[in-house]
Amino acid sequence: MGLNAPEAKLGEYLLAHLQLPVTALRQLLIEHKSLDARHKNEIFFVYTLRFEIADEHCQTSGLVNGVPNLTVTGEQEQEQPQSAVPVSKAKLSRACRPVIVGAGPAGLFAGLKLALAGLKPLIIERGEGLPDRIDKVNRFWEQRALDPDSNIQFGIGGAGTFSDGKLMTRVKDPHLPEILQQLVAAGGPPEILYWQYPHIGTDLLREVVTNLQSLIIDYGGEFRFHSCLTDLVLDQGNLHNLTVNREIVISTALMVLAIGNGARDTYEMLLQKGLSLEAKPFAVGLRIEHPQDLINTAQYGKWAGHPALGPAEYRLTFNHQPTGRGVYSFCMCPGGMVVGATSELERVVTNGMSYHARSSGIANSAIIVTVGPKDFGDGGPLAGVRFQRALESKAFQMGGSNYSAPVQRVADFLQDKASVAMGELKPTYLPGYTPANLRELLPREISEAIADGIRHFANRINNFDWPDAVLTGVETRTSAPVRILRGESRQAIGGNGIYPVGEGAGYAGGIISSALDGWKTAEEIIEKLSY
Repeated sequence: MGLNAPEAKLGEYLLAHLQLPVTALRQLLIEHKSLDARHKNEIFFVYTLRFEIADEHCQTSGLVNGVPNLTVTGEQEQEQPQSAVPVSKAKLSRACRPVIVGAGPAGLFAGLKLALAGLKPLIIERGEGLPDRIDKVNRFWEQRALDPDSNIQFGIGGAGTFSDGKLMTRVKDPHLPEILQQLVAAGGPPEILYWQYPHIGTDLLREVVTNLQSLIIDYGGEFRFHSCLTDLVLDQGNLHNLTVNREIVISTALMVLAIGNGARDTYEMLLQKGLSLEAKPFAVGLRIEHPQDLINTAQYGKWAGHPALGPAEYRLTFNHQPTGRGVYSFCMCPGGMVVGATSELERVVTNGMSYHARSSGIANSAIIVTVGPKDFGDGGPLAGVRFQRALESKAFQMGGSNYSAPVQRVADFLQDKASVAMGELKPTYLPGYTPANLRELLPREISEAIADGIRHFANRINNFDWPDAVLTGVETRTSAPVRILRGESRQAIGGNGIYPVGEGAGYAGGIISSALDGWKTAEEIIEKLSY
Protein backbone atom coordinates (compact mmCIF):
# COMPACT_ATOMS: atom_id res chain seq x y z
CA MET A 1 0.00 0.00 0.00
CA GLY A 2 1.21 3.48 -0.82
CA LEU A 3 1.93 6.00 1.91
CA ASN A 4 -1.25 7.94 1.17
CA ALA A 5 -3.50 4.90 1.49
CA PRO A 6 -5.12 4.83 4.96
CA GLU A 7 -4.63 1.58 6.87
CA ALA A 8 -8.29 1.68 7.86
CA LYS A 9 -9.10 0.91 4.22
CA LEU A 10 -7.14 -2.36 4.18
CA GLY A 11 -10.31 -4.46 4.15
CA GLU A 12 -11.74 -2.53 1.20
CA TYR A 13 -8.53 -2.87 -0.80
CA LEU A 14 -8.37 -6.57 -0.04
CA LEU A 15 -11.94 -7.21 -1.16
CA ALA A 16 -11.42 -5.19 -4.31
CA HIS A 17 -8.30 -7.23 -5.07
CA LEU A 18 -10.27 -10.44 -4.59
CA GLN A 19 -13.30 -9.05 -6.45
CA LEU A 20 -15.56 -9.79 -3.48
CA PRO A 21 -18.38 -7.71 -1.95
CA VAL A 22 -18.04 -5.95 1.40
CA THR A 23 -20.33 -8.51 3.03
CA ALA A 24 -17.82 -11.29 2.28
CA LEU A 25 -15.26 -10.26 4.90
CA ARG A 26 -15.79 -11.71 8.37
CA GLN A 27 -12.44 -11.01 10.03
CA LEU A 28 -9.16 -9.29 9.15
CA LEU A 29 -5.91 -9.37 11.11
CA ILE A 30 -2.51 -7.87 10.29
CA GLU A 31 0.14 -10.55 10.81
CA HIS A 32 3.14 -8.57 9.59
CA LYS A 33 3.84 -5.05 8.40
CA SER A 34 7.05 -3.66 6.96
CA LEU A 35 8.26 -0.63 5.03
CA ASP A 36 9.87 -1.04 1.62
CA ALA A 37 12.07 2.03 1.07
CA ARG A 38 14.60 0.47 -1.29
CA HIS A 39 13.48 2.73 -4.13
CA LYS A 40 13.15 6.32 -2.94
CA ASN A 41 10.74 7.27 -5.74
CA GLU A 42 8.22 4.70 -4.57
CA ILE A 43 8.01 3.86 -0.87
CA PHE A 44 5.22 1.61 0.33
CA PHE A 45 4.08 -0.62 3.18
CA VAL A 46 3.96 -4.38 2.76
CA TYR A 47 1.31 -6.31 4.71
CA THR A 48 0.78 -9.96 5.46
CA LEU A 49 -2.89 -10.43 6.30
CA ARG A 50 -4.95 -13.22 7.81
CA PHE A 51 -8.61 -12.95 6.97
CA GLU A 52 -11.81 -14.96 6.98
CA ILE A 53 -14.26 -15.00 4.10
CA ALA A 54 -17.89 -16.10 4.41
CA ASP A 55 -18.33 -19.66 3.16
CA GLU A 56 -20.74 -18.78 0.37
CA HIS A 57 -18.17 -16.48 -1.22
CA CYS A 58 -15.35 -19.01 -0.99
CA GLN A 59 -17.40 -21.62 -2.79
CA THR A 60 -18.80 -19.58 -5.65
CA SER A 61 -17.25 -18.60 -8.96
CA GLY A 62 -13.68 -19.37 -7.82
CA LEU A 63 -12.87 -15.68 -7.37
CA VAL A 64 -9.99 -16.31 -4.95
CA ASN A 65 -8.32 -18.86 -7.20
CA GLY A 66 -5.21 -17.71 -8.98
CA VAL A 67 -4.62 -14.65 -6.79
CA PRO A 68 -0.84 -14.18 -6.29
CA ASN A 69 0.57 -14.51 -2.77
CA LEU A 70 -2.69 -15.92 -1.41
CA THR A 71 -2.84 -19.04 0.74
CA VAL A 72 -6.31 -20.47 1.29
CA THR A 73 -6.97 -22.67 4.33
CA GLY A 74 -10.09 -24.38 5.54
CA GLU A 75 -11.84 -23.63 8.78
CA GLN A 76 -9.65 -24.59 11.71
CA GLU A 77 -10.29 -24.83 15.41
CA GLN A 78 -8.70 -21.92 17.21
CA GLU A 79 -5.64 -23.06 19.06
CA GLN A 80 -6.13 -22.69 22.79
CA PRO A 81 -3.24 -21.36 24.84
CA GLN A 82 -1.60 -23.98 27.01
CA SER A 83 -2.41 -23.51 30.65
CA ALA A 84 0.43 -23.63 33.12
CA VAL A 85 1.45 -27.15 34.05
CA PRO A 86 -0.04 -27.93 37.48
CA VAL A 87 2.59 -28.21 40.18
CA SER A 88 2.22 -30.65 43.04
CA LYS A 89 1.85 -28.86 46.37
CA ALA A 90 4.15 -31.49 47.85
CA LYS A 91 6.92 -29.96 45.79
CA LEU A 92 6.39 -26.45 47.07
CA SER A 93 8.28 -26.53 50.33
CA ARG A 94 9.89 -23.35 51.60
CA ALA A 95 13.26 -24.63 50.40
CA CYS A 96 11.92 -24.95 46.86
CA ARG A 97 10.24 -21.57 46.52
CA PRO A 98 11.96 -20.14 43.43
CA VAL A 99 14.09 -17.07 44.02
CA ILE A 100 14.74 -14.85 41.02
CA VAL A 101 17.77 -12.57 41.21
CA GLY A 102 17.18 -9.51 39.04
CA ALA A 103 13.99 -7.86 37.78
CA GLY A 104 15.00 -7.08 34.21
CA PRO A 105 13.21 -8.64 31.21
CA ALA A 106 14.58 -12.15 31.89
CA GLY A 107 13.70 -12.00 35.58
CA LEU A 108 10.25 -10.50 35.03
CA PHE A 109 9.23 -13.05 32.42
CA ALA A 110 10.65 -15.96 34.38
CA GLY A 111 8.73 -14.60 37.37
CA LEU A 112 5.53 -14.22 35.39
CA LYS A 113 5.69 -17.77 34.04
CA LEU A 114 6.43 -19.23 37.48
CA ALA A 115 3.70 -17.14 39.11
CA LEU A 116 1.13 -18.27 36.55
CA ALA A 117 2.10 -21.86 37.42
CA GLY A 118 1.35 -21.21 41.09
CA LEU A 119 4.98 -21.23 42.25
CA LYS A 120 4.85 -17.80 43.98
CA PRO A 121 8.39 -16.69 43.09
CA LEU A 122 10.39 -14.30 45.24
CA ILE A 123 12.11 -11.69 43.06
CA ILE A 124 15.01 -9.85 44.64
CA GLU A 125 16.40 -6.75 42.94
CA ARG A 126 19.42 -4.73 44.07
CA GLY A 127 17.87 -1.56 42.64
CA GLU A 128 14.59 0.17 43.33
CA GLY A 129 11.01 0.14 42.11
CA LEU A 130 10.18 2.45 39.24
CA PRO A 131 9.14 5.71 40.95
CA ASP A 132 12.23 5.81 43.18
CA ARG A 133 14.47 4.57 40.38
CA ILE A 134 13.30 7.30 38.00
CA ASP A 135 14.03 9.89 40.69
CA LYS A 136 17.56 8.52 41.16
CA VAL A 137 18.28 8.51 37.43
CA ASN A 138 17.01 12.07 37.01
CA ARG A 139 19.07 13.14 40.02
CA PHE A 140 22.19 11.73 38.38
CA TRP A 141 21.48 13.45 35.07
CA GLU A 142 20.63 16.78 36.70
CA GLN A 143 22.92 16.87 39.75
CA ARG A 144 25.61 14.26 38.89
CA ALA A 145 24.77 12.33 42.07
CA LEU A 146 25.09 8.61 41.27
CA ASP A 147 23.55 5.83 43.35
CA PRO A 148 25.59 2.70 42.47
CA ASP A 149 22.60 0.46 43.28
CA SER A 150 19.81 2.44 41.60
CA ASN A 151 20.56 3.81 38.15
CA ILE A 152 20.08 3.02 34.46
CA GLN A 153 21.63 -0.42 34.95
CA PHE A 154 19.99 -1.52 38.21
CA GLY A 155 16.32 -1.48 39.19
CA ILE A 156 13.07 -3.04 38.03
CA GLY A 157 12.83 -3.35 34.26
CA GLY A 158 16.60 -3.50 33.81
CA ALA A 159 18.68 -1.25 31.57
CA GLY A 160 16.10 -1.49 28.78
CA THR A 161 13.68 0.64 30.81
CA PHE A 162 15.83 3.66 29.95
CA SER A 163 16.31 2.92 26.25
CA ASP A 164 14.38 3.05 23.00
CA GLY A 165 12.50 -0.07 24.09
CA LYS A 166 13.33 -2.00 20.92
CA LEU A 167 11.55 -5.33 20.62
CA MET A 168 13.22 -6.63 17.49
CA THR A 169 15.05 -9.94 17.76
CA ARG A 170 16.74 -12.24 15.28
CA VAL A 171 15.73 -15.20 17.43
CA LYS A 172 13.13 -17.39 15.73
CA ASP A 173 11.14 -18.99 18.51
CA PRO A 174 7.56 -20.25 18.78
CA HIS A 175 7.26 -18.53 22.17
CA LEU A 176 7.79 -15.07 20.64
CA PRO A 177 4.09 -14.31 19.97
CA GLU A 178 3.28 -15.21 23.57
CA ILE A 179 5.90 -12.78 24.88
CA LEU A 180 4.63 -9.97 22.66
CA GLN A 181 1.02 -10.66 23.66
CA GLN A 182 1.98 -10.39 27.33
CA LEU A 183 3.60 -7.02 26.62
CA VAL A 184 0.48 -5.76 24.85
CA ALA A 185 -1.74 -7.02 27.67
CA ALA A 186 0.48 -5.05 30.07
CA GLY A 187 -0.02 -1.82 28.13
CA GLY A 188 2.30 -2.06 25.13
CA PRO A 189 1.07 -0.69 21.79
CA PRO A 190 -0.76 -3.35 19.70
CA GLU A 191 1.42 -2.74 16.63
CA ILE A 192 4.34 -4.50 18.30
CA LEU A 193 2.54 -7.75 17.43
CA TYR A 194 3.14 -7.26 13.71
CA TRP A 195 5.46 -4.32 12.94
CA GLN A 196 8.80 -5.33 11.41
CA TYR A 197 10.83 -3.15 13.79
CA PRO A 198 8.69 -2.84 16.93
CA HIS A 199 9.55 -0.51 19.76
CA ILE A 200 7.81 0.75 22.87
CA GLY A 201 9.82 3.75 24.06
CA THR A 202 11.01 4.44 27.57
CA ASP A 203 7.76 6.14 28.62
CA LEU A 204 5.40 3.31 27.65
CA LEU A 205 7.88 0.66 28.76
CA ARG A 206 7.75 2.02 32.31
CA GLU A 207 3.98 1.49 32.33
CA VAL A 208 4.41 -2.05 30.97
CA VAL A 209 6.98 -2.92 33.64
CA THR A 210 4.69 -1.62 36.40
CA ASN A 211 1.79 -3.70 35.10
CA LEU A 212 3.91 -6.86 34.80
CA GLN A 213 5.01 -6.36 38.40
CA SER A 214 1.38 -6.04 39.52
CA LEU A 215 0.38 -9.16 37.59
CA ILE A 216 3.14 -11.23 39.19
CA ILE A 217 2.08 -10.01 42.63
CA ASP A 218 -1.57 -10.82 41.87
CA TYR A 219 -0.53 -14.43 41.20
CA GLY A 220 1.38 -14.74 44.46
CA GLY A 221 4.82 -13.45 43.54
CA GLU A 222 6.79 -11.12 45.80
CA PHE A 223 9.29 -8.34 45.06
CA ARG A 224 12.03 -7.18 47.41
CA PHE A 225 14.00 -4.13 46.33
CA HIS A 226 17.32 -2.89 47.74
CA SER A 227 18.21 -6.61 47.84
CA CYS A 228 21.59 -7.50 46.37
CA LEU A 229 22.77 -11.11 46.10
CA THR A 230 26.07 -11.15 48.01
CA ASP A 231 26.68 -14.84 48.76
CA LEU A 232 25.39 -18.34 48.18
CA VAL A 233 26.03 -21.71 49.76
CA LEU A 234 26.41 -24.92 47.77
CA ASP A 235 26.14 -28.31 49.43
CA GLN A 236 27.90 -30.95 47.32
CA GLY A 237 27.27 -28.84 44.24
CA ASN A 238 23.60 -28.19 45.06
CA LEU A 239 22.21 -24.78 45.97
CA HIS A 240 21.40 -24.65 49.70
CA ASN A 241 20.79 -20.97 50.43
CA LEU A 242 21.70 -17.46 49.39
CA THR A 243 22.55 -14.26 51.23
CA VAL A 244 21.15 -10.82 50.51
CA ASN A 245 22.94 -7.61 51.52
CA ARG A 246 25.54 -9.69 53.44
CA GLU A 247 23.10 -10.46 56.27
CA ILE A 248 19.74 -11.90 55.18
CA VAL A 249 19.84 -15.65 54.49
CA ILE A 250 17.16 -17.14 52.23
CA SER A 251 16.83 -20.92 52.09
CA THR A 252 16.12 -22.19 48.60
CA ALA A 253 17.18 -24.97 46.29
CA LEU A 254 16.15 -23.09 43.17
CA MET A 255 17.45 -19.74 41.92
CA VAL A 256 16.96 -18.04 38.56
CA LEU A 257 20.03 -15.87 38.10
CA ALA A 258 18.76 -13.01 35.93
CA ILE A 259 21.41 -10.38 36.63
CA GLY A 260 22.25 -7.60 34.18
CA ASN A 261 25.58 -7.22 32.43
CA GLY A 262 26.58 -4.50 34.88
CA ALA A 263 26.52 -6.85 37.91
CA ARG A 264 30.29 -7.14 37.98
CA ASP A 265 30.53 -7.77 41.71
CA THR A 266 28.14 -10.71 41.29
CA TYR A 267 30.37 -12.19 38.60
CA GLU A 268 33.28 -12.03 41.05
CA MET A 269 31.29 -13.75 43.79
CA LEU A 270 30.09 -16.53 41.47
CA LEU A 271 33.63 -17.18 40.34
CA GLN A 272 34.80 -17.46 43.95
CA LYS A 273 32.00 -19.95 44.63
CA GLY A 274 33.24 -22.28 41.91
CA LEU A 275 30.73 -21.66 39.15
CA SER A 276 32.08 -21.89 35.60
CA LEU A 277 32.41 -18.53 33.86
CA GLU A 278 34.19 -17.66 30.64
CA ALA A 279 35.14 -14.41 28.94
CA LYS A 280 33.21 -13.78 25.73
CA PRO A 281 33.61 -11.34 22.83
CA PHE A 282 31.58 -8.14 22.88
CA ALA A 283 31.88 -4.69 21.30
CA VAL A 284 32.83 -1.17 22.33
CA GLY A 285 32.72 2.20 20.64
CA LEU A 286 31.09 5.61 20.56
CA ARG A 287 27.62 7.14 20.19
CA ILE A 288 27.02 9.17 17.02
CA GLU A 289 24.33 11.85 16.68
CA HIS A 290 22.85 13.45 13.55
CA PRO A 291 19.89 15.73 12.93
CA GLN A 292 16.94 13.38 12.43
CA ASP A 293 16.01 15.29 9.25
CA LEU A 294 19.37 14.33 7.74
CA ILE A 295 18.68 10.64 8.33
CA ASN A 296 15.07 10.98 7.13
CA THR A 297 16.18 12.55 3.84
CA ALA A 298 18.89 9.95 3.30
CA GLN A 299 16.50 7.07 3.93
CA TYR A 300 13.21 8.38 2.49
CA GLY A 301 14.25 10.87 -0.19
CA LYS A 302 11.35 13.06 -1.33
CA TRP A 303 9.03 11.24 1.08
CA ALA A 304 10.89 12.49 4.15
CA GLY A 305 8.46 14.10 6.56
CA HIS A 306 5.42 12.25 5.24
CA PRO A 307 2.94 11.80 8.12
CA ALA A 308 2.69 8.05 7.49
CA LEU A 309 6.41 7.67 8.13
CA GLY A 310 8.02 7.90 11.52
CA PRO A 311 11.60 9.04 12.05
CA ALA A 312 13.89 6.94 9.85
CA GLU A 313 16.11 4.21 11.24
CA TYR A 314 19.26 2.53 9.96
CA ARG A 315 21.22 -0.68 10.51
CA LEU A 316 24.78 -0.59 9.26
CA THR A 317 27.58 -3.14 9.15
CA PHE A 318 31.14 -3.03 7.84
CA ASN A 319 33.97 -5.53 7.77
CA HIS A 320 37.18 -3.65 8.56
CA GLN A 321 39.66 -5.70 6.55
CA PRO A 322 42.90 -4.19 7.95
CA THR A 323 41.99 -5.45 11.44
CA GLY A 324 39.47 -8.20 10.66
CA ARG A 325 36.98 -6.55 13.00
CA GLY A 326 33.28 -6.02 12.55
CA VAL A 327 32.06 -2.43 12.77
CA TYR A 328 28.34 -1.87 13.11
CA SER A 329 25.59 0.40 14.36
CA PHE A 330 23.92 -0.66 17.57
CA CYS A 331 20.77 0.37 19.43
CA MET A 332 19.79 3.06 16.94
CA CYS A 333 17.42 5.57 18.56
CA PRO A 334 15.46 7.76 16.12
CA GLY A 335 14.30 10.98 17.70
CA GLY A 336 16.17 10.17 20.88
CA MET A 337 18.99 11.32 23.11
CA VAL A 338 22.26 10.06 24.57
CA VAL A 339 22.29 9.50 28.31
CA GLY A 340 24.73 8.68 31.08
CA ALA A 341 24.36 5.00 31.94
CA THR A 342 27.12 4.21 34.40
CA SER A 343 26.50 2.06 37.46
CA GLU A 344 29.92 2.59 39.03
CA LEU A 345 31.46 5.64 40.63
CA GLU A 346 33.98 7.67 38.63
CA ARG A 347 33.16 6.02 35.32
CA VAL A 348 31.32 7.23 32.21
CA VAL A 349 29.10 4.99 30.08
CA THR A 350 26.84 6.05 27.20
CA ASN A 351 23.49 4.67 26.08
CA GLY A 352 20.72 5.74 23.72
CA MET A 353 17.15 6.44 24.83
CA SER A 354 13.95 7.67 23.21
CA TYR A 355 10.31 8.12 24.07
CA HIS A 356 7.55 6.38 22.13
CA ALA A 357 6.95 9.47 19.96
CA ARG A 358 10.65 9.67 19.00
CA SER A 359 10.25 13.42 18.66
CA SER A 360 13.56 14.94 19.85
CA GLY A 361 14.72 15.74 16.32
CA ILE A 362 18.05 13.98 16.92
CA ALA A 363 19.03 10.50 15.71
CA ASN A 364 21.67 8.54 17.57
CA SER A 365 23.21 5.10 17.55
CA ALA A 366 26.35 3.46 18.82
CA ILE A 367 29.10 2.74 16.29
CA ILE A 368 30.88 -0.19 17.85
CA VAL A 369 33.74 -2.55 17.07
CA THR A 370 34.10 -6.18 18.07
CA VAL A 371 36.69 -6.94 20.74
CA GLY A 372 37.98 -10.20 22.14
CA PRO A 373 40.86 -11.86 24.00
CA LYS A 374 43.50 -10.19 21.82
CA ASP A 375 42.30 -6.85 23.22
CA PHE A 376 41.92 -7.70 26.90
CA GLY A 377 44.39 -10.56 27.21
CA ASP A 378 44.22 -13.99 28.77
CA GLY A 379 43.36 -12.68 32.21
CA GLY A 380 40.66 -15.16 33.13
CA PRO A 381 36.88 -14.92 32.85
CA LEU A 382 36.75 -11.29 34.04
CA ALA A 383 39.39 -9.91 31.67
CA GLY A 384 36.69 -8.25 29.55
CA VAL A 385 35.24 -6.57 32.64
CA ARG A 386 38.62 -5.03 33.42
CA PHE A 387 38.89 -3.85 29.81
CA GLN A 388 35.48 -2.15 30.08
CA ARG A 389 36.34 -0.51 33.37
CA ALA A 390 39.59 0.91 32.01
CA LEU A 391 37.76 2.60 29.13
CA GLU A 392 34.99 3.91 31.39
CA SER A 393 37.50 5.36 33.86
CA LYS A 394 39.43 7.04 31.06
CA ALA A 395 36.21 8.53 29.66
CA PHE A 396 35.41 9.88 33.14
CA GLN A 397 38.82 11.57 33.33
CA MET A 398 38.64 12.99 29.79
CA GLY A 399 35.20 14.41 30.51
CA GLY A 400 36.53 16.39 33.48
CA SER A 401 36.09 13.86 36.32
CA ASN A 402 32.54 15.05 37.00
CA TYR A 403 30.49 12.56 34.92
CA SER A 404 30.54 14.77 31.84
CA ALA A 405 31.29 12.72 28.74
CA PRO A 406 34.07 13.48 26.25
CA VAL A 407 32.62 14.49 22.87
CA GLN A 408 33.98 15.33 19.43
CA ARG A 409 32.84 16.57 16.03
CA VAL A 410 32.96 13.83 13.42
CA ALA A 411 35.17 15.98 11.16
CA ASP A 412 37.72 16.34 13.96
CA PHE A 413 37.60 12.64 14.80
CA LEU A 414 38.26 11.69 11.18
CA GLN A 415 41.21 14.10 11.12
CA ASP A 416 42.47 12.95 14.53
CA LYS A 417 42.41 16.36 16.16
CA ALA A 418 40.73 17.49 19.35
CA SER A 419 37.48 19.42 19.15
CA VAL A 420 37.77 22.81 20.80
CA ALA A 421 34.07 23.57 20.46
CA MET A 422 31.05 21.81 19.04
CA GLY A 423 29.41 22.86 15.78
CA GLU A 424 25.82 23.25 14.61
CA LEU A 425 24.64 20.13 16.44
CA LYS A 426 25.05 20.15 20.20
CA PRO A 427 25.45 16.87 22.14
CA THR A 428 22.36 15.68 23.97
CA TYR A 429 24.32 13.68 26.56
CA LEU A 430 23.17 14.06 30.14
CA PRO A 431 24.55 15.11 32.59
CA GLY A 432 26.99 17.16 30.43
CA TYR A 433 29.90 17.05 27.98
CA THR A 434 33.46 18.21 27.35
CA PRO A 435 35.06 18.58 23.87
CA ALA A 436 38.03 16.23 23.48
CA ASN A 437 39.87 13.93 21.09
CA LEU A 438 38.17 10.54 21.33
CA ARG A 439 41.07 8.94 19.46
CA GLU A 440 42.91 9.22 22.77
CA LEU A 441 40.14 7.34 24.57
CA LEU A 442 40.03 4.16 22.49
CA PRO A 443 42.82 1.79 21.49
CA ARG A 444 44.21 2.93 18.15
CA GLU A 445 43.01 -0.11 16.21
CA ILE A 446 39.45 0.40 17.43
CA SER A 447 39.34 4.13 16.72
CA GLU A 448 40.74 3.54 13.21
CA ALA A 449 38.05 0.94 12.58
CA ILE A 450 35.34 3.39 13.71
CA ALA A 451 36.74 6.16 11.49
CA ASP A 452 36.84 3.88 8.45
CA GLY A 453 33.39 2.60 9.33
CA ILE A 454 31.95 6.14 9.37
CA ARG A 455 33.49 6.83 5.96
CA HIS A 456 32.05 3.59 4.61
CA PHE A 457 28.61 4.24 6.10
CA ALA A 458 28.54 7.60 4.28
CA ASN A 459 28.31 5.58 1.06
CA ARG A 460 25.14 3.97 2.40
CA ILE A 461 23.58 6.99 4.12
CA ASN A 462 24.29 10.32 2.50
CA ASN A 463 26.05 12.75 4.87
CA PHE A 464 26.60 10.15 7.57
CA ASP A 465 30.06 11.75 7.85
CA TRP A 466 28.50 15.22 8.23
CA PRO A 467 31.26 17.36 9.80
CA ASP A 468 29.14 18.60 12.72
CA ALA A 469 27.74 15.19 13.67
CA VAL A 470 28.59 14.42 17.29
CA LEU A 471 30.53 11.52 18.78
CA THR A 472 30.26 10.75 22.51
CA GLY A 473 32.19 8.19 24.54
CA VAL A 474 32.25 5.60 25.72
CA GLU A 475 29.86 2.76 24.75
CA THR A 476 30.91 -0.39 26.62
CA ARG A 477 27.75 -2.13 27.90
CA THR A 478 26.63 -3.50 24.53
CA SER A 479 26.49 -7.07 25.85
CA ALA A 480 27.89 -9.12 28.69
CA PRO A 481 31.67 -9.62 28.64
CA VAL A 482 31.11 -12.88 30.53
CA ARG A 483 29.10 -16.06 30.05
CA ILE A 484 27.94 -18.10 33.05
CA LEU A 485 28.13 -21.61 31.66
CA ARG A 486 25.05 -23.81 31.87
CA GLY A 487 24.22 -27.34 30.76
CA GLU A 488 21.40 -28.84 28.74
CA SER A 489 19.06 -28.59 31.74
CA ARG A 490 19.79 -24.83 31.82
CA GLN A 491 21.41 -25.20 35.24
CA ALA A 492 24.78 -23.64 35.95
CA ILE A 493 27.80 -25.86 35.56
CA GLY A 494 29.05 -26.27 39.11
CA GLY A 495 25.78 -25.19 40.72
CA ASN A 496 22.71 -27.43 40.57
CA GLY A 497 19.53 -25.46 41.19
CA ILE A 498 21.04 -22.25 39.75
CA TYR A 499 19.59 -21.19 36.39
CA PRO A 500 21.59 -18.40 34.67
CA VAL A 501 19.38 -16.51 32.20
CA GLY A 502 19.28 -13.41 30.06
CA GLU A 503 21.77 -10.83 28.97
CA GLY A 504 23.89 -10.69 32.10
CA ALA A 505 24.43 -14.44 31.97
CA GLY A 506 25.58 -14.18 28.36
CA TYR A 507 22.56 -15.84 26.70
CA ALA A 508 20.63 -12.89 25.28
CA GLY A 509 21.11 -9.47 23.75
CA GLY A 510 18.07 -7.29 24.21
CA ILE A 511 14.62 -7.07 25.78
CA ILE A 512 12.89 -9.80 23.78
CA SER A 513 15.68 -12.38 23.68
CA SER A 514 16.15 -11.89 27.43
CA ALA A 515 12.42 -12.27 28.10
CA LEU A 516 12.36 -15.41 25.95
CA ASP A 517 15.29 -16.93 27.82
CA GLY A 518 13.64 -16.26 31.18
CA TRP A 519 10.29 -17.64 30.00
CA LYS A 520 11.78 -20.84 28.56
CA THR A 521 13.91 -21.43 31.64
CA ALA A 522 10.81 -21.06 33.82
CA GLU A 523 9.13 -23.71 31.66
CA GLU A 524 12.08 -26.02 32.33
CA ILE A 525 11.70 -25.44 36.07
CA ILE A 526 7.95 -26.06 35.98
CA GLU A 527 8.52 -29.30 34.12
CA LYS A 528 11.10 -30.39 36.68
CA LEU A 529 8.80 -29.65 39.64
CA SER A 530 5.73 -31.29 38.10
CA TYR A 531 4.64 -34.88 38.00
